[in-house]
Amino acid sequence: MINIAKRIMSAFIAATIIFSGSALLTRTAEASDSTAYTLSGEAHVQDYGDRSGSFADGELVIGTTHESKRLERICISLVNNTGYEGSITYQVHVQNIGWMDWVQAGQYAGTEGQSLRLEGIRIKLTGDLAKHYSVFYSVHIQNYGDNQGWVSDGALAGTTGESLRLENLHVKLEALDSVNGNESVSYRVHRQDYGWETDWKKDGDVSGTTGESKRLEAISMSLIGTKYTGGITYRTQIQDIGWESDWASDGSLSGTCGQGKRLEAIEIKLTGDIADYYDVYYRVHAQDYGWMAWACNGASSGTSRMSKRLEAIQVVLVAKGSPAPSVIEGIASDCSEAYHEGSAYVFPALYVSRFQSIHQDDIAAINSAVGSGHRDYLYSDVTSSTEHDSTQTMSDADWNACAKFASENFDASWSTGEKVLYTLYWIHYNVTYGSGSMDYAVSVFQNRRGRCAQYNGAICEMMCYLGVNNVRLVNGYRSKSATSLSGKFSHYWCELSINGVNYVVECGNTSNDSGDYVWYYFVEPYGVNNAKKYVKCGLVMR
Repeated sequence: MINIAKRIMSAFIAATIIFSGSALLTRTAEASDSTAYTLSGEAHVQDYGDRSGSFADGELVIGTTHESKRLERICISLVNNTGYEGSITYQVHVQNIGWMDWVQAGQYAGTEGQSLRLEGIRIKLTGDLAKHYSVFYSVHIQNYGDNQGWVSDGALAGTTGESLRLENLHVKLEALDSVNGNESVSYRVHRQDYGWETDWKKDGDVSGTTGESKRLEAISMSLIGTKYTGGITYRTQIQDIGWESDWASDGSLSGTCGQGKRLEAIEIKLTGDIADYYDVYYRVHAQDYGWMAWACNGASSGTSRMSKRLEAIQVVLVAKGSPAPSVIEGIASDCSEAYHEGSAYVFPALYVSRFQSIHQDDIAAINSAVGSGHRDYLYSDVTSSTEHDSTQTMSDADWNACAKFASENFDASWSTGEKVLYTLYWIHYNVTYGSGSMDYAVSVFQNRRGRCAQYNGAICEMMCYLGVNNVRLVNGYRSKSATSLSGKFSHYWCELSINGVNYVVECGNTSNDSGDYVWYYFVEPYGVNNAKKYVKCGLVMR
């Protein structure tokens, strides 16, 4: 199909295809120079064993077509007559194993005798060859067929996390000077109830649904046909999880599958040389907002702190410095904002002026335990007759969530104890009770959602960030009685050790802990005043 398209294009030398505000989608008429290189290879095919590939018109084909047979391993060899030093390298994603190590030309990638399917592949050129040629490859995917199309230079061909076999592989090289203005972006989404789209969309096509109230749950994207080095990278904000700490890239998955969690916002940017020649623009269709305005080059698109789902997306490359797209696919933006953050956090002014005097002793106690910022704290399981301690280490995402919260909320004149107390009250008035994540600070400070584990885990992590020593998160029970184990229920709380005395640092929220002043347990010794109902190792702490 590619060669046919090129012959058609050569008949219309002056023709161009202009995509509203996007890259110019043309390619020069030269076919791949099959005299400059030779590709050979073989694959281990389900039921057939090792089968050699075929090479014609500059293209290597390995595997079978329309036989529903999985590839289990592959080997690719390159005879390089281009005059440029370099070769080919590749890695495969294997059922039950995941990504295996990169291998060099002539080596097998995959498994033998284990009946494990190949699910994805990445191929790159090495040395000077990579500066003058691109390697293009495409796969036939179970259920999707050839819909993914060609990818190049290290992008994912195939899928991960979908349990779908690869059935064949096509590989070819093209000189970079024969690739002219064909830069394109390909993407698809995982949708509520429907799963992954079977077609890969590109250059402003709508991916997802509108008018059906279906959330996006994951996205994958890659660049196609670029003569520049670099790629595309992206990350999403996920319900109950927040912004991903790691960026996905070049066909890998961003978001979740099988967890029923909505995407709420996305950021996309180009990397490498292509970022000097193109801008990437994107816009989303968000719940209650419709099509939002275009965002560009890593800016946020969507909403946060509003629990609004993304429903569809458009992505397009635009020549560097050109204006943002306007109408694409007949669609204009419904909203003037590309990104909307929820209303400002609520914090009663009463406590800003009162909490210093109400909690003077508590604040002084915390200040006496301050050292330097650290990421480790203890996790104590006291649900049995024996206490079990282990070390928890804050993730980068949690540390960054604490840093962001601190920069946005704390007054520079406050002491550490005042900052901790402010955090307790902020959680009380701003966090919704419900399922949270194991990233405690992200769940609470960023997504404003959680239960006792998240509330008190976030307090532990904030105290670590602020340098408070001897902090632990305790998993035990609370009792409805201050003197017995009657009516005990599972519970998490924070514990702070100061001068050999263990104190409770408790946190809750307004929907489950009524009243304006509920922090009886802020730096309160076990068994004193109201801190009498905690159960550790089968004993009420009184």
